[in-house]
Amino acid sequence: MTLSWTLAACLLVGAPPQGEGAGVVSQLIGDEVAAVARVSLTGGTFERSVRQILGAHAESPELAGGLKSAGGLIGALEKAGAKELVILLDPADFPGFPVVVVPLTAGGNADEIKRLLTTDASGLPFHWPAAETIRGAVVAGKPEALARIKQAKPAARPDVEAALAASSKTSAFLAIVPSTVQRRALEESMTNLPPELGGAPPEIITRGLTWATLAMTDDAKPKLRVVLQGKDETAAVELRKVMALAIARGIPPLLAENPALKLATTLGATERAEAGARTTYELDMAAVAQELSKPLISARLAAQRSQSVNNLKQIGLAMHNYHDATKAFPPAYLAAKDGKPLLSWRVLILPYLDQAPLFKEFHLDEPWDSDHNRTLISKMPKVYDAPAATRALAAEGKTTYLTPRGATTMFPGAQGVKIQEITDGTSNTIMTLEADDQAAVIWTKPDDWEVKAPLDLQALFGRYQGGTSFGFADGSVRFLKKSINLQVMDALLTKSGGEVISSDAY
Repeated sequence: MTLSWTLAACLLVGAPPQGEGAGVVSQLIGDEVAAVARVSLTGGTFERSVRQILGAHAESPELAGGLKSAGGLIGALEKAGAKELVILLDPADFPGFPVVVVPLTAGGNADEIKRLLTTDASGLPFHWPAAETIRGAVVAGKPEALARIKQAKPAARPDVEAALAASSKTSAFLAIVPSTVQRRALEESMTNLPPELGGAPPEIITRGLTWATLAMTDDAKPKLRVVLQGKDETAAVELRKVMALAIARGIPPLLAENPALKLATTLGATERAEAGARTTYELDMAAVAQELSKPLISARLAAQRSQSVNNLKQIGLAMHNYHDATKAFPPAYLAAKDGKPLLSWRVLILPYLDQAPLFKEFHLDEPWDSDHNRTLISKMPKVYDAPAATRALAAEGKTTYLTPRGATTMFPGAQGVKIQEITDGTSNTIMTLEADDQAAVIWTKPDDWEVKAPLDLQALFGRYQGGTSFGFADGSVRFLKKSINLQVMDALLTKSGGEVISSDAY
């Protein structure tokens, strides 16, 4: 997990701001700190809250490792006597590490806390450059940031204190309180707000918004609570207009994946105007997490699809190297003398996938499920493990990388096809494909996608939205749409059908 993802997770999980270390932290908040986040280090609050927010996504490959590392650091800090961790977001510290503050309480081991934050002992893929004890707290960050904090005289930030107080009854929060300099910089860099937010002058926010907080409530079904504090009632009314547009359009850019989303109904958003020019919004936390996870899911699928394309290219290259060595592509299966299928083509190309030692372990005169060959199923090479496939399939030695099998395809049976026999052209003939989970086969078993008339593509399309990847006999990999014309598909499956296929036909 990258630093930015780890911090994003931390910003969502906190503890009541009026804790034992609140006074200590207030002495360390400089004039230019724009936001303050707090993370609870006691009672497993962090991991429990994050898993509650992320749901099933907490077990995704992108997040599981990072959550485990962050949870390990929090557990170690708690063991060292720390109760809370505060993140101070100051533009002066970016790019790089934000300052982290751990208030020292009775029984706290300052030296151990410093060690955890500044060495690989944390288990995180990064650590803070330096840490010192300053005004009753361990402060970690870049050396220049620590020097700045030590030299600064403690000054009251009533705006920050008011923002934190507004979230005193919540278990997670982030307080956003831009400084005067930061507000001016925003005005200078932005002529108007984005059109989707009404296109009004930025002063509506830079001068009308005193502070804002995002917090997660302690309800049985947590809500995301957003509080906007206006400079006065007039400013609060204008802020509500901007917020109404943001809600109607999905709060860009966070939900840019779905700009037409109506949060008021989808996320259960409610608005409550209060005395003192304050407005509170509450949204269903589970629904918010689901919407925010959409970009993550899309990114994951894109990465999985890219890796799968690479797998198909490696398999295609191995097929060609097999052809170079034997003067024919591998047969659909290795057959016994009586014609009985024994082992899949996936076994035959192992030496050309840098898997020669594994190939030598097979008894080639025995079927895939013989007492000996059955023991090799669990050794399926990584290249046969489709990244987007259900993880249980790989554990069972199953793959979704198949070849089309049939009399007119590249894999008619026990006899390998020579490249000269592909008269339709290698760029117009399908050699391999990535199927859906329902079509998975044991990788050593002489089993693939049987091409029958009429064509049934249901088992092929389902892995990705809109289509799936196919490897062609020229070694290329192309994404064919689920809507492909069946006649075109049939032509691509034949090696010598004589069809003329234009490149824009699929």
